[in-house]
Amino acid sequence: MATPARLAGVGVFVLGGLALFALGLFMIGDRQMAFARKFTVYTEFTKVTGLQPGAVVRILGAKAGTITQIVPPDTPSAKFRIRLELAESLHALVRVDSIATIETEGLVGGSYLGIGRGTDAAPPVMPSGTIGSKEPFEISDLMQQMGDTITKVNQTIDDMKGDVSSAVVAVADTMGNANALITDVSVDVKKMAASGARITDDAARIAEGIRSGKGVIGKLMTDDTLYTRATAIAQQTEETAASARQVVELAKKALEGFQAKDGPVQGLTADLKQTLDGARTAMVGFSESMDALKHNFLFRGYFNGRGYFDLDDISPAAYRQGVLTKGGARQSTLVWLRSDALFEADPGQPANERLTDPGKMRVDAAIAPFLKHVASGIVMVEGYAQQGPLDQQYLRSLGRASLVRDYLLGKFHFDPETIGVMPLGADSGDSLERPRWDGVALAVILPKGTLAPAK
Repeated sequence: MATPARLAGVGVFVLGGLALFALGLFMIGDRQMAFARKFTVYTEFTKVTGLQPGAVVRILGAKAGTITQIVPPDTPSAKFRIRLELAESLHALVRVDSIATIETEGLVGGSYLGIGRGTDAAPPVMPSGTIGSKEPFEISDLMQQMGDTITKVNQTIDDMKGDVSSAVVAVADTMGNANALITDVSVDVKKMAASGARITDDAARIAEGIRSGKGVIGKLMTDDTLYTRATAIAQQTEETAASARQVVELAKKALEGFQAKDGPVQGLTADLKQTLDGARTAMVGFSESMDALKHNFLFRGYFNGRGYFDLDDISPAAYRQGVLTKGGARQSTLVWLRSDALFEADPGQPANERLTDPGKMRVDAAIAPFLKHVASGIVMVEGYAQQGPLDQQYLRSLGRASLVRDYLLGKFHFDPETIGVMPLGADSGDSLERPRWDGVALAVILPKGTLAPAK
C-alpha cells in the first residue's frame, strides 16, 4: 500500500510535468505567433515557384505571419490567390502600395513571402484587402533570354555576311567601272590634248604669218575686222588646250584619292574589319563565360539536367551506363551503318580508311530524318571495329567515328559542342542485327517526345 509521502511525490512530479508541458506549448505558440492578434491580407501571383501553405511571411525581414491558403486559378490567364495571416502589431507597415515578392533563404533554402516597405503617403491596407506583387525571376528565364540573344547574334552575323559580301562585290564593281572610265577618258583626253596642241601650233603659225605679212592674210593686215576674228580664234584655241589639261589633272587626282590609304575604299574596308573583329571578340568572350558557368559546381547539375554536356569528357563506361539519357528526359535513337558500305582503304596511307562517296550518301540518308531536331539534342557517332587486338580495335573505331563526325560538321554545319565521338571497339551489345558490329552507329539523343511515335 502506497504511503502518503509517496503519493505526494507522484503528484508533485505529475504537476511539474504538466507545468513544463504547458510552458513549452506556450513558448512554441508564442514563437509561431499563435496567440498574437492577426489580420488577413491577399496577394496574387502568376506562378508560385515552390511556395506552400504554411510558409513564412516577412515584412522588411521581420517574421510577420504565415501563408494559410493558396487558391489556384480557374483559367490559364488568371493568377494564384494567396491568403496571408499577419500580426496586427505590424499592420502599420503594410500599405496599399506595398509589394509582395517570393524570396529564397540562401542558395538552397526554402521559399518565403516577403512584403516590402510602402510609402508614408499611402494608407495602411484594409483587412482582407489585396496588395500588389512582383513575379519571381527564375534562372530558366535567364537561360531562355541568353538563348534568344545568341540566336539574334547569330542571325545578325549571318545578315552581316551577306551585307559584307554585297559591299565587297559593289566595291569591286565600282573599282572596275572606275578603271574602265579612267581608261576611256584617258584616250579621249590624249586625243583632245593632241588636237589642242595641233590647233595651238597652227594658230601660232597663222599669227606669225600675219605679223610678217605673208600670204593672203598678210596682204589683208589693214582689215581690222579680220584681225579681230583671228585674235578671237587664237584665244579660244588656248582656252580649249587649258581646259583639256585641267580635265587630265582632275581625273588623275580623282584616281589617286580613290586609291589612297585614307580613301573611301580603305575606310570602308577598315570599318567592316573592325566591326567583324568586335563581334568575333564578343562571341569568344561569351563562349568562355558559358563554358565556365557549365563547369561551376553550383550550376553543373542544372546544365547536365538540360543536356549541356562536355562530350569530350564522357568515358565509354559512363556512356554505356546512359549518362546522356539519365532521368528519362531524353531518349536515344540508333541508326546502324556497316563499314563495308562506308569506308575504303586510303591509297596514300593503306593502314588508314577514308569515307567513300556512296558512304557519304548513306550517312546523309541516316541523319536526314533528324536534321530539324538536331539543334535541340545531341548526336554521338559510335565507332566499332572487330579486327586486330584491343588497342587496334579502339584506334580503328575512333578513326571511323571521327571521319563521320568531320563529314557531318563540314556538310551540315552542326554545333561542334553537340556532336561527339564514342570509340567502343568491338563491344556492340546494342546492335539489333549482329551481336558484334563492324562500322558506326549514329546515336541521336533528343528530348523525350520530340519524335512522333512510328505508326
